[in-house]
Amino acid sequence: MLPLYIMKFVVNHPKIGTIEVRSRKENRQISYKVYADKVSITSPVLAIPTLFPLPQDKENWIIETQTRLQSKMRDYRLTAAGLHTSHIDIDIQASNYIKTTFATETSPQKMVIFHQPHIVLSETKNQKILWNIITPFLKKEAAILLPQRLDELAKIHHFTYQKVSINSAKSRWGSCSATGKINLSCYLLLLPDRLIDFVLIHELCHTREMNHGKEFKRLMRSIFPDYDCLNKELKNTTIKPI
Repeated sequence: MLPLYIMKFVVNHPKIGTIEVRSRKENRQISYKVYADKVSITSPVLAIPTLFPLPQDKENWIIETQTRLQSKMRDYRLTAAGLHTSHIDIDIQASNYIKTTFATETSPQKMVIFHQPHIVLSETKNQKILWNIITPFLKKEAAILLPQRLDELAKIHHFTYQKVSINSAKSRWGSCSATGKINLSCYLLLLPDRLIDFVLIHELCHTREMNHGKEFKRLMRSIFPDYDCLNKELKNTTIKPI
């Protein structure tokens, strides 16, 4: 069941940016989750008036954490070289024959994006347009490739799960609910195969161990002896489409 929020609002902090504040009846204490581009606070209702202004030490901690997270993020700026991984090929080409600013041709695992010759690809507005074109393509391809690979790994390593869904989350690669429903980001297709498998196994392990405690790590290491190296590599590979 989804949590029933009795209060939810957004604060635009001058130094931190977006802060989402939520309250549920069962909240007993204030908790903070810091992401590269926002902060989420859950709080008891009666404590909400005390949240702002943020204490100076809390504000400093949030800014330091965001800075650290942002330093790990990799801006995927698209160029004429396109985007090529082991699962997808995206070509970007100038064309004198299209009437619109951008046009596309797609086939399984391949997309060609045409643009008018005067378009400057490096401009932020054009980067956003390109990612708005590419993301649905990634999502469609991921909906074919990722569930298939997840099923293969589940059978090999004797895991069971209830359902798998594909989304376009940028802040996390995947998640697993207590009921065994797995969510995967379409941006996984931008990763090398070893990290894709690492994320899929990570979520499958959560069907047995919901936390990241000793048993979870023992289970991961039984499949990936190089768990520590792969985990470090994944933590240093955060996708941030423009």
